Amino acid sequence: MDIYQTVLVAAATGFCSAFGTGIAMKTDIAWIKKIIESHEKRLATIENKGA
Repeated sequence: MDIYQTVLVAAATGFCSAFGTGIAMKTDIAWIKKIIESHEKRLATIENKGA
């Protein structure tokens, strides 16, 4: 019974860790996309001012 509980707790911990990592990566990717779009807009305005 002790081994079963140990495996169950390890599996639950692993699942929660993987889930949290996935959410963090999704959030970081969305943030990076916003920053890239912001830089593209800035570059476009700089290029238009120079032209």
